[in-house]
Amino acid sequence: MNSLLKSSTISVLICLQVCFCAVAQEIKPGSSDFSDYISLLNDAGFEVYTFDISSLKEDTYSISFVLREYSKGELVSDSEKGSLMYKAKNRRMIKDLPEGVRKTITPEDAFDWEKGIFSLSEKFSISFSPAADSLKKIRISVGGKGGAMKYLSLIPLNPPREGNKYAYDIRPFKLDSVQVGEFTPLLLVGSFWYDDQNKIYRFCGEREFTPDMVSSAFKLIPHYYIVGVKVDK
Repeated sequence: MNSLLKSSTISVLICLQVCFCAVAQEIKPGSSDFSDYISLLNDAGFEVYTFDISSLKEDTYSISFVLREYSKGELVSDSEKGSLMYKAKNRRMIKDLPEGVRKTITPEDAFDWEKGIFSLSEKFSISFSPAADSLKKIRISVGGKGGAMKYLSLIPLNPPREGNKYAYDIRPFKLDSVQVGEFTPLLLVGSFWYDDQNKIYRFCGEREFTPDMVSSAFKLIPHYYIVGVKVDK
């Protein structure tokens, strides 16, 4: 009798173990979220870079977005000396609003009624998307609100490559403290170059450049843009 009970117990345990293994190894369909699409969008040429400016919230600053273009290591254009890409303030004070608007707003309309802050932008984003073979679109948005858009002209690979004549990569700059009144580089948009020794096109260098631009990569990249900001009080 004991032997029979022991045998039955073992059989039940084996059955349970088999069932448990079957459940543990089961694969079920799931739902995709936005993060699952990021690599797909990147492969298609869509990229977004977000920057936190919440540390500026205690005062009002003017943020000017600057685009500089380089060819063979030489600066060929600087939007700071011409038409800026975009200019915005990190916050808007109630006292600076038109009198007619001030009379209509309530504490619920303001970001911080007691401090007199009507609106505050704590971040901005710079996004890139393909526009055409020879163009890349850049869009700037401050605080998730309005912004600016511009097209970057690209140069073809040299020597030309069959199938895809244009190849660019985007690299960020290492960010530390921002010096008020000084240009701060944020992103580099640079073209690939041809490595004659290895017979390949490449884009080498640090994954994150330093603001002093001393990297040897800057001497190899034939054409690039630098997107940055200038913060003024």
